[in-house]
Amino acid sequence: MPRQRHGSEPKPAGQELVIPALAVGFTAYYFWTVQELAWEAKANGVVIGAILLVLVALLLLRMGLQLARGDVSLRATLGGDRATDRLRLGLLGLCAAFIVVLPLLGTVISLALVLFAAMWLLGARHWPSLIGVSLVTPLLVWATLIVGIGTRFPLGPFEHAMAALLGLPGLD
Repeated sequence: MPRQRHGSEPKPAGQELVIPALAVGFTAYYFWTVQELAWEAKANGVVIGAILLVLVALLLLRMGLQLARGDVSLRATLGGDRATDRLRLGLLGLCAAFIVVLPLLGTVISLALVLFAAMWLLGARHWPSLIGVSLVTPLLVWATLIVGIGTRFPLGPFEHAMAALLGLPGLD
């Protein structure tokens, strides 16, 4: 008989399996790579790995019982409801996209695009704020960090054009 109140969903618990899955994978990798070593060289690792596997088995048993009772589901969460999790995944995707385009577009253009997209994703729709923050912040980063103190951020078309236009040295 499930303990859940009528109409409520079971608590998501899928995220609790991430670290145990990585631990099992690492333990299996360790066991595989030390097969040829003398027992003295692998004894501690085998004992610790075996204990780790027993603990993971106990966790899986506990989670299996909770699943059977209907207390939990295997749905994973990032700490919020479904809408919040989608928003967090969207922001994570924007961060990944920023890392990919940064070497191609440079700091200023990449930062402007990611700021605009992140604010839009978070619900900002006031155009003056969207455009203002997306332009002023990267320009301040460029002026203070890249030009002012010479921080080595990735340079792109904007940085090279401004260096040529203003005759700025050392932005190669």
